[in-house]
Amino acid sequence: MTLQYGIVRWSLILTLFFALQVEIISQDKYDYVWMFAANPIEPIEAEAYTLDFNGGKRIVTPFYVDDEIGLNNASICDADGNLMLYANGCAIYDSTFQVVENGYNINPGEVHDDWCQLGDYPDLGLTLFLEDPAGDGVYYIHKNIVNTPTDVTNPDLMYSYISYDGLIVTEKNVKIDSIRLKQSGYLEAIRHSNGKDWWIFDFVENSEGGYLAKFILDDSGIFLFNDSPYPNIESLDAQCSAAGQSCFSPDGTKYARYCHHTGLDVFDFDRESGELSQYRHLPLANLNSGFSGLAISPNGRFVYVTGQATLTQIDLWEEDLADGIFLIDTYDGIGNPFATWFTWMQIGPDCRIYVTSSNGVKSMHVINNPDEKGTACNFVQRGLQFPSDNNVGSIPNHPVFRLDGDEVCDPTITSVFDIPVEVAYDLDIYPNPTSNLITIDFPEDLRDGVLNVKSINGQVMIQQEFEYSGSLQVELGNYDAGIYLIEVISNGKYYRDRVIKVD
Repeated sequence: MTLQYGIVRWSLILTLFFALQVEIISQDKYDYVWMFAANPIEPIEAEAYTLDFNGGKRIVTPFYVDDEIGLNNASICDADGNLMLYANGCAIYDSTFQVVENGYNINPGEVHDDWCQLGDYPDLGLTLFLEDPAGDGVYYIHKNIVNTPTDVTNPDLMYSYISYDGLIVTEKNVKIDSIRLKQSGYLEAIRHSNGKDWWIFDFVENSEGGYLAKFILDDSGIFLFNDSPYPNIESLDAQCSAAGQSCFSPDGTKYARYCHHTGLDVFDFDRESGELSQYRHLPLANLNSGFSGLAISPNGRFVYVTGQATLTQIDLWEEDLADGIFLIDTYDGIGNPFATWFTWMQIGPDCRIYVTSSNGVKSMHVINNPDEKGTACNFVQRGLQFPSDNNVGSIPNHPVFRLDGDEVCDPTITSVFDIPVEVAYDLDIYPNPTSNLITIDFPEDLRDGVLNVKSINGQVMIQQEFEYSGSLQVELGNYDAGIYLIEVISNGKYYRDRVIKVD
């Protein structure tokens, strides 16, 4: 009797724990869908895919879009994790992969005209999507590139504004700061301690004095808060432009910046005052090689930096950072199809850190347990496979979204019905659009499985088991007009596609 009571008691505790965890993670899913697109084919389409972390799954879904996404990769979902907007530095797109109204001609000029016809704005780390604290829309923060007879410069920090009312760009290429040259890359943001406003960090080249420029985005707009000399001024010259990365820790207490030419900078950060303090510098001169990236573990203890052929972990709990250096791995030389160097990084909603390559390859490296010390972090080279090339190491630039008591990520994001899934396969569905009946033609290797029909906000409208018969018909006549997601789980594989329901 006592044993049975204990089992029931612990079952209830575990149930409440996971219910609470789901509730905590159920909001602020602004980074739950990542967009990728590369390799345009005739006439203009590009092979694309999403990396989707919704529903406790990590799913890659391939499809085609009109334009590439290169190094300026930014996206934002609504609070429930539904893709809302993405951009490539040239234009702004909606969740149907179409340019939003007035969303063309971002960053106008010679560089735009030369590069955007190819679907890609060059350089990296120049863009961010941020929620308007007033709640009326989304700010797209971006920096332009200008070619001069002697140099390539970034003169303007700008924003374009997308209104929630129809997803229309109502302001475009509005200059925030144009009085000095910006360093390429390193644009980052984090919420203010009030939970609503944003801190935005950018850098002024050392030819202009070498400043860290801090901006505030509040319900009245964006303005310069202050600028101050940056202690590692050598990192603000041309050799570090677009060569490294910066980020805030997931708990919002640290800020770090890394360039392989000049080393690692780490600060304590106060989200209320915007002040940086307790500056620490680590040269890491032995890692000087190629492009480099940086990320901080979910628990804020470890900084990871790449040196093209190396991944290194630094323990921030060590008083002397030099005592906390641990070489995690070196590049094994395997291509996919080109060299899969280690470059830029981004922490995912699933508590993993994703490491991209500077080449267009069909994979990313994954740090599966970044809160663990040394090789226990479980770094896997090419640990996530893609159905097509990732354009020149594209990876989205997301700010820290979950703060102030929320779980910063959800480590339970792994699978569909306990079946490990990495790639979602296309379905053959017709007619599409439809007013009612759709037919789903199944691949030959399919077996019995489960069908889900979901609304665009993730609500399950239909769920049924089926026996394999070559095809399946589903009626949608009782549902409102809109976009619906059709999911099929069978034979250890996951299939999905979108259907447009019309009246």
